[in-house]
Amino acid sequence: MKRNFFLIIIIISLFISNCLIPGKIIAGNYADYAVRAEFIPKKATPGDIITLRLSFEIPAGFKLPDNPEVTGLKDFDILKKTNIANGIKIDMFVDSMEDINLPGLEIYVYDQDGKQKTLKSNPAVLAVEPLIKVKPAENLLRPIKGLISTKYGIKRILLLVLAVILIILVIIAVYVIFKYRQRRKLCPEVPVLPPYLKALNRIDELVAPGIPDGREGKAFCFILSEILREYMGGIRNFNALEMTTHEIAGIVKDKSDIQLLNLLKRIDLVKFADAFISKTAFEEQVSLSLEYINRTKPKEV
Repeated sequence: MKRNFFLIIIIISLFISNCLIPGKIIAGNYADYAVRAEFIPKKATPGDIITLRLSFEIPAGFKLPDNPEVTGLKDFDILKKTNIANGIKIDMFVDSMEDINLPGLEIYVYDQDGKQKTLKSNPAVLAVEPLIKVKPAENLLRPIKGLISTKYGIKRILLLVLAVILIILVIIAVYVIFKYRQRRKLCPEVPVLPPYLKALNRIDELVAPGIPDGREGKAFCFILSEILREYMGGIRNFNALEMTTHEIAGIVKDKSDIQLLNLLKRIDLVKFADAFISKTAFEEQVSLSLEYINRTKPKEV
């Protein structure tokens, strides 16, 4: 009878010990080695970087990859994952205002044949303490009048700001006008001459040193051609300086302009074909140029 009593006591003790002491995870393809998960430190504030340490023993014949696969961390901000002796160290960023509840994780290890075994970890909790601690009574909404001063009124403040901006704009405008007038006094504008006066003055400057003779008159022809083209373009409203004599011939219709084209063609022979021309011919060119300008200038002049 005593033997049966002691046997019953032993069986009850074994049953109670199995219920109270958690055993290793042995189910399906899970390895016989449990993983211990713990946060270091166990408390943090939002913005901290903490470490999750996963401690375990690798089964004989199995190894841990350089970049181990850990499931259950997809919702966490992982910064770095490092293999250490008997485990893995994972650096995490605390981006929550509430406690972080870590579920049971799964770690995969492989043998030489690529066969997989899975290690499970225990759940863990990281206590997160907010940076600003507010008492429940102080967390209630307060009247807006207690937050923003209404002594002067929003309209008065806006009017004051607009007045300051207007004063600044007036000061800037006065300064710009003052500087503009100063520049005009220092650099008076040169009056723009009408095309015929500008052409006559340039011809006077051209012939002042004397009319050349022979091949020395090539530069003379270039300048005279430029003067005539600029004048024709000014009175006929097209850019004769950028056009060839042939292109100008397709535009002009006036008899005086056509006569000037014949003069420009003769000048081109000297400019581009090195044709010989006498001093008398140069004088004739100048005379024809002056005649064309005087014929086409405004009648009232």
